[in-house]
Amino acid sequence: MKKNRPGMQLTVLCRPEESNRLAKMIFTETTTLGVRIRQESRAVLARRHVNIRTQWGEIRMKLANLNGSVSNYAPEYEDCRRIAEAQHVPLKTVMQEAIKIYLEEEKNG
Repeated sequence: MKKNRPGMQLTVLCRPEESNRLAKMIFTETTTLGVRIRQESRAVLARRHVNIRTQWGEIRMKLANLNGSVSNYAPEYEDCRRIAEAQHVPLKTVMQEAIKIYLEEEKNG
């Protein structure tokens, strides 16, 4: 920071209509004297969901499309978390299993 003083950076993502309220909160709850506010834009891929059946239950898999083909995939976090807690299985294991099943199904058509 100025004059080599230590500092912290806080980044807050919010809807534009919330920015003033959150700036006031930051002024109230911190020692800062200024807040920078800017708008960001975001490009997103088209998405769809498919259901994957695992040994513990169904998990929604998010599929992102780029130029008409699947460019990325990920199991729905909340589905995996719910199953992991209910079945006493590590979250990582549930997520890996969902991906494995999705890839096998895609390979076998």
